[in-house]
Amino acid sequence: MSFRIWSGLWWLCWAVTKRASGEGVLVRKLTWGLAVAGAMCAGAIARAQMPAMSIELAHDSTNEQLAKAQLERLLTEYDLSRWIFTRKVRIEQGTRPHSHPILTLNTRYITNDRLSLAGFVHEQLHWFVAAKGRDASKAIADAARRYPNAPESLSDGGAGSRSSTTLHLVVCQLEFESLRALLGADAARAILQEQIKEGTSGLGYQWIYQRVLDDQQDLSALVRKHRLTLPGIP
Repeated sequence: MSFRIWSGLWWLCWAVTKRASGEGVLVRKLTWGLAVAGAMCAGAIARAQMPAMSIELAHDSTNEQLAKAQLERLLTEYDLSRWIFTRKVRIEQGTRPHSHPILTLNTRYITNDRLSLAGFVHEQLHWFVAAKGRDASKAIADAARRYPNAPESLSDGGAGSRSSTTLHLVVCQLEFESLRALLGADAARAILQEQIKEGTSGLGYQWIYQRVLDDQQDLSALVRKHRLTLPGIP
């Protein structure tokens, strides 16, 4: 326990035991001591729950600073410990988010917490899948067989190439399951619907996210068949 918490608790004990000239003084000191100790404990718990992340800014622009503050806040508001597979993050305004070699986010959703959270989880899941080696390769190959006519281009709703599209069928299925665990089923579906709409503006992936919504039973079975389920998600 930190010194500040100990000092707050010490003051609380002092307020309880210290003789006061009147009952009102003691009550005021006790109330103040409880408030201080409670605030210190709550702050310490929030900091302890937030996974330690290294967040660098490409240009230190205002929007990048806002995106960093948003991510740090989301890390305290949600228990994301199950979704942290790399602890180094870069925020670069104007770039396309990607997972490797450094998990890189942009500033597009600084006013949309749900899509920012989804984007962060999505890129972390690329690290999870990459670490799964042969199991991941088999899952991606299985997805390619199931969807022989999967689109390649972003404009058609793919991920830029056939191999990337089939990879993203796996990653986006895991993203949906993760959002469902974090926010609930209704919110998870609503986020994917937002991403489909965003995709039609030129970002791509809309076909992939539509398949995740429409083919839940098949894609859920696929990731479980190849042992790609996340800890704590049945």
